[in-house]
Amino acid sequence: MTTPRKELSILLPAYNEAAQIEQCIIEVEAAVRGLSSSYEIIVSEDGSTDGTDEIVSKMAQVNPNLRLLHYSERLGKGKAIKNAVNSSRGEIIAFMDVDLATDLACLPKLLDTVKQRGGMAIGSRHIPGSKVQRQAKRTLFSLTYNAMVRMLFLDGVRDHQCGFKTMKTNVAKAVLNSSKSDGYFFDTEMIVRCKQLGYPVTEVPVNWMEHNQGSKVNPTRDSGKIFRDMINFRLGR
Repeated sequence: MTTPRKELSILLPAYNEAAQIEQCIIEVEAAVRGLSSSYEIIVSEDGSTDGTDEIVSKMAQVNPNLRLLHYSERLGKGKAIKNAVNSSRGEIIAFMDVDLATDLACLPKLLDTVKQRGGMAIGSRHIPGSKVQRQAKRTLFSLTYNAMVRMLFLDGVRDHQCGFKTMKTNVAKAVLNSSKSDGYFFDTEMIVRCKQLGYPVTEVPVNWMEHNQGSKVNPTRDSGKIFRDMINFRLGR
């Protein structure tokens, strides 16, 4: 039997998000319900040890629009998203971070952009029209990182790391099937590969607020690994 298609798939990569996953799903569904009657929400839970999977599993038992992909071992954000994309049934895919740092009110703009222009639409914190509340040191790290990516890959993109993106499913599969990174460089590689494959990447200004939990990316701890991944990708390794 052929699995019915959906208009929209929302992907939520999750690792140890027990404190906020339930509220995230509630808010996401409330926002999506106003945009489409044909949707699914997929939580790709990546080897959590805090019971995130149990919370989502219970919610999915009473919500036919919610699905859980559970992995007993940590795969990395990139692989968790790849698996969710390959499992999705939506014509358009959107994914976002569980902390919902990007205002969900920005989602319609990204969806409209993909429908009109194709390719990938990405939330951007570094273009005119965006409104951002963030620690100064993280803003400096982000600006430095993005400047280096533009210098190495000449892609012209101002924000490679905002976890708020939409694309047609065929684009997502083409991009992800050729990507290699499963860690924090994943978002950047996806954008660069999208452009390399000839698809447009459109930045859309968003309202973005850093929450108390903060990003799981620690500039001091993780910058070395991220920059090594960047250089290896540039060298084709």
